[in-house]
Amino acid sequence: MNWIQKKLQSFVEKAKQTFKRERPSRKDQDDSMWINCPGCNQMLLKEDLKKNFNICKCTYHFDLDPKTRFSEMFFDDGEYELINCPEWADPDPLNFKIGDKKFIDKYNAYKKKTGQQSAILVAKGTVNGLKIVAFGYNFQHGGAALTQREGEHLIVGIQTALNEKVDAVVSFYQSGGMAVTGNLNSLKNMPVQMMAMKMLKKAGIVTIGICGSKITGGTFCNVYGNDFIFAECQKSENLLFAGKRVSASVNKGQELPQDFGQASSIVNHGMIDGAFDSRMEIREKITNLIRVLLKKAEIEAKAESTSNVKVCLLYTSPSPRDLSTSRMPSSA
Repeated sequence: MNWIQKKLQSFVEKAKQTFKRERPSRKDQDDSMWINCPGCNQMLLKEDLKKNFNICKCTYHFDLDPKTRFSEMFFDDGEYELINCPEWADPDPLNFKIGDKKFIDKYNAYKKKTGQQSAILVAKGTVNGLKIVAFGYNFQHGGAALTQREGEHLIVGIQTALNEKVDAVVSFYQSGGMAVTGNLNSLKNMPVQMMAMKMLKKAGIVTIGICGSKITGGTFCNVYGNDFIFAECQKSENLLFAGKRVSASVNKGQELPQDFGQASSIVNHGMIDGAFDSRMEIREKITNLIRVLLKKAEIEAKAESTSNVKVCLLYTSPSPRDLSTSRMPSSA
């Protein structure tokens, strides 16, 4: 290496140190008044974004917590009743540690931050006059990773829907999947939830899944227990079982499509039923759909109730085949 190369290398190293940018901590991001939009790469005031239900002008949808969604966008007059869920299920049966921090301490911090018993908020109320039980996944609660406690809360909500014979169950999904901290108890939630969803179908209760961004792992599988599945908006992303990095490694270095895991792509491939233009239209469109399905079920029930009725035909005029044996006068 000659002296020019050495000088150039030294200059490059100094430039790297000068312009090196460290990623801001999660706390710094939370405390900041600004946020960068991944859709248009513009800096936005969080206060302005909040006024528009976390929707950017470019139509990119940021996360929306369940309490805001339920009170300001979903239930009639913003009134709903939280379904009391048990807290006996241990979210940390393995006494799991992440580095030198206990997972249970992080879990309790998530509870304090969100004001929720678990990552899933379970509520009931009316939406355009229809009786609804709703599940809201809160990504701020540890990425809405599902422990045994979240699984119990889902079952309690479904049992409430069955007992009260509601019109529909609507789930707003956003989750990183099953929590690795919960051993097999977390995985056991999956078949139990699927069986519970089948009970809803047998009872004639409509089930609808609404997908926000970031749904992976076991939660992505659970979505398919619903009668209908929609993406919250056309730009919803990371809707996939395995993340992009894992998928790329499985494909042995092949480049993934640019729209891999995006709502528009999975709609085109028939994996879900459709995507809304905005979360602002979800309430009206799903209640219209539920009413159509309830009317269809009512018509089918009436048809089935009359299917066993025996029909007796009374001749009031002779049949062309029975002219010779007709009991009717010839002038008839």
